[in-house]
Amino acid sequence: MKNFLLISALFAAQATPAQDRFVNHDLEGYYDWFHEQSQVADHYEPNTTLYTFTASTQVHEGPCRDADVLTKLPLAFPVTNLSYDDPYFLPEDEINGYGDFWYHVTGRDDSGQPFQGYIWGADIAKSYYRTDLNKDQKPELVLLGISTQKRKNLRDINAEVRLVQEGQLMTASTIPGLCLFEDCAASSLLRVVHTPQGFPVIEASTMTVGCWAGIEKAFYFYDGTSLNRVYHAEYTTDHEIVSAPFIVNKGASAQICQYSHEGENYTPIWKCQPLEGDTDRAEVAMEAPADVRVK
Repeated sequence: MKNFLLISALFAAQATPAQDRFVNHDLEGYYDWFHEQSQVADHYEPNTTLYTFTASTQVHEGPCRDADVLTKLPLAFPVTNLSYDDPYFLPEDEINGYGDFWYHVTGRDDSGQPFQGYIWGADIAKSYYRTDLNKDQKPELVLLGISTQKRKNLRDINAEVRLVQEGQLMTASTIPGLCLFEDCAASSLLRVVHTPQGFPVIEASTMTVGCWAGIEKAFYFYDGTSLNRVYHAEYTTDHEIVSAPFIVNKGASAQICQYSHEGENYTPIWKCQPLEGDTDRAEVAMEAPADVRVK
């Protein structure tokens, strides 16, 4: 349903010259590609699989925080979306300063008991991606969702990217300013891009269509321990938020890399060069602004 509303806004905006900077025919190809890659439709259609974004996710009897809690689910737990008969009426609530709607879901908890109830939006991952970053034959689930930290003011908007393996949180990081909650009317995309240099990069992006249209992308490098935000920008306004060099270790050799530009199929291109024991460049890389990590 959200896809239909956004595509309608996309073409309706063509008649407004003031919006040409943000929404024009050049974005049609990206829009189609974006939604082919994302799980946006899963959040509005019945019988799709969704994943919990928080530990001890509460399943309520009704779409209200005061409703009885039927059960609690662990992080990255799959549930089935039941959706709503009227897609224009979604029960909403505001918790921790974020407004989002309640998902009507069903499933079986850890004990095998069936349940049917409601989970608030920030407790459901907005996007997910299966991968094996460690190449240990144990797949991980990368989750993108609304920050669990309480908002302090209107400008205090944050998302989080989490790396989970076998139900356990390996690491997580905050994405400052990335707007995912329902009031943003943004679609999200999460994917792992494998670079020609031999290392994977996690992309967390949003696309908003309308008066406040825009494309925002954040890229993370996983160093085996932590998720490091190495590039973050608002693409439709060419506003660069973070561009930090990072070191990629490959056996006995290492290289220092940094974002260069966007290539074909909206793939990020990285410029890398051998480190070769250059301590000065190593220090520059390590002194790049650190991201906020949520443990």
